[in-house]
Amino acid sequence: MEESLDFFPIAVEQTNWQTAGDTLANIRQQVFVREQGVPADEEFDAADTTASHWLAWGDGDTAMGCARLVGNKIGRMAVLERYRQRGVGSALLRAIVAFAVKQGIKELVLDAQTHALDFYQGVGFTVTGDEFMDVGIPHRPMAMDLARFTSQRPPPSPPRVDDKLRERQILTSPEGFAAAALDLVAHSSRNLRIFSELLDPLVYDSDDFCRGVFELATSHPNARVMLLVKDTLNLSRHFHRLVETYRKLSSHIELRRLNTEIETAHREFMTGDGSALLYFQNPDRYLGYLQLYAPVEVKNINVEFDLLWNHSEPDRQVRQLHI
Repeated sequence: MEESLDFFPIAVEQTNWQTAGDTLANIRQQVFVREQGVPADEEFDAADTTASHWLAWGDGDTAMGCARLVGNKIGRMAVLERYRQRGVGSALLRAIVAFAVKQGIKELVLDAQTHALDFYQGVGFTVTGDEFMDVGIPHRPMAMDLARFTSQRPPPSPPRVDDKLRERQILTSPEGFAAAALDLVAHSSRNLRIFSELLDPLVYDSDDFCRGVFELATSHPNARVMLLVKDTLNLSRHFHRLVETYRKLSSHIELRRLNTEIETAHREFMTGDGSALLYFQNPDRYLGYLQLYAPVEVKNINVEFDLLWNHSEPDRQVRQLHI
């Protein structure tokens, strides 16, 4: 989940202690241990290794803040002093709320330092108990009911879809795939996922394609483009228009390097929203198909993509590349 507030870029990344423990610990050390005087042996605990964590990144690969979720309890929310009052904390909270809703969690709870009550109330939390002391700091328990984010209305009738969109268009050339990629982007409005071995320039490195990605990524505050690449070495060595677009819109476009230890059932594909699919059956020979309305297949492949995404990491070298 990513946001940009008043041209101040904030990219919120879900992560874990095994992957980003040093960065998470550094932020909390500065905020809680040094600034607020919390004993280090009370700040860090065994729950860190099993919790879900979030990091807020700014320009220049700068870690600005963090938070964690243990069960349904938010904790260890910390923003470095120089980045406060700029929307970092609220961006972290919105990412956690979106995750919790997707996971079916009914209520989120937290213990807020009393000076931060207005902040948490401003994003929808309410006080649920009396003040208490924790590591010498006054707190109040708070909660957010997530039921309001779940629609109680009956599901709408399936939309009428042009039969041409259901047709599977067979592709047999790089030119065919490049045209299909443009078509898929044009038929998408919020989400674009690309799973690729090396972002083949014949398909993804064109002005028209990158212009389409740019327009999609900036068309809506919740628009999201996710690039999951197996081999990023060439991307850090050679000019690539899509990488340049990613660097310009790092608050809307994310790029991660696939964890090479994970085996995958697919080699290359692109999905748009929850229905459009560009699938490479044999990338070496440019054999595959485009289907602009395949919601069942896209839903399944998006689930697989998201699992791989959550076990992969941002590629710092590509992010820092100056083109």
